[in-house]
Amino acid sequence: MPPSPTKSPDALEEILTILRRMDRREKLRTIGGFIRGIFSLIPIVIVIFFTWYTIKYGDQLLQKITSMAAEQAGRVAQQNAVSDFMKEFNAINQKLQVK
Repeated sequence: MPPSPTKSPDALEEILTILRRMDRREKLRTIGGFIRGIFSLIPIVIVIFFTWYTIKYGDQLLQKITSMAAEQAGRVAQQNAVSDFMKEFNAINQKLQVK
């Protein structure tokens, strides 16, 4: 048995209310989707920027990295040479003190 029909103006008002709510919800979902889309583009923009920067200034970056590595290696080698010299000096000094 079909449901009994309600008063038609009340039913139409209820339908219009539901449609207005649905319209508002769809507008909010559309705005949210747009904002989410903008946020999803940020990583792509960052990757493109760093790719461009690497292509444009990559040789300078490599020169800086190489010079810093060479300076550090020089410092380490110098420290090792000084410590080796000090070890030899102390060994000779101990031999001389024993005699």
